[in-house]
Amino acid sequence: MKKAVVTSTAEDYLKVVLNLEDRHEKASTSNVARRLDVSDGTVTDMLRKLKSAGLLEYTPYYGVALTQRGRAIALKVLRRHRLIELFLHRVMGYGWEQVHDEAEQLEHAVSDFFVERVDALLNHPSQDPHGEVIPDARGFREFEDDMSLVQAEKGDFTIRKVVNASPELLGYLKKESLVPAQTFTLLQKSPFLGPLKLQIHGRESASYIGHEVAACIFVSPIDSRRKRPRIVKQRAFKDRPPRKRRSQHARN
Repeated sequence: MKKAVVTSTAEDYLKVVLNLEDRHEKASTSNVARRLDVSDGTVTDMLRKLKSAGLLEYTPYYGVALTQRGRAIALKVLRRHRLIELFLHRVMGYGWEQVHDEAEQLEHAVSDFFVERVDALLNHPSQDPHGEVIPDARGFREFEDDMSLVQAEKGDFTIRKVVNASPELLGYLKKESLVPAQTFTLLQKSPFLGPLKLQIHGRESASYIGHEVAACIFVSPIDSRRKRPRIVKQRAFKDRPPRKRRSQHARN
């Protein structure tokens, strides 16, 4: 693979590795294969090619890590994907459960000019329809502290993001009003990976969700005594200083 050429398949691999790193999961051959629904042997061959191209650090049986150039490309693809998702949702009227698969196709087809026009049209958003952070044009991202609902204790919370692309799950969460910016009270957590009991604010009856669903929902506590959640800045290009600009905080 020549340095100047990065195929759509290579972009998919780099984006998967970035997503695994973001979720603090090991970017192993099997984990990448499971995400892309291909065989371990196919993944191994591709990882070797990406290593030769200088996009990954790859050690057999130990997994992979993005190089600086690989991370820059992965962030660029991630930016395209999430801006397209938001465009489809806000402008085209797609449901939040419909945008992922469409964006998977379009992210490899649209030009950089198109992406920047979408960004301007949407007024430079900081989050996609699922609450995930959108990198800016220079590879910067800002994260606010949150945690998976399975890690939470009883109390009041705001949903910050949902990290599952399954249309069926997203459709279920929408029906149950478990979407970004929704507030609720966690009333009870059953032991041994049992269901969680929630009181969604604005609803009369309580809701119950399983442990697997709760693991996909990330939340921040609601507490007037707490300071604003800590913002962590991350950028792809470490060899040049950032321009001065106003921070884009994630919307509640």
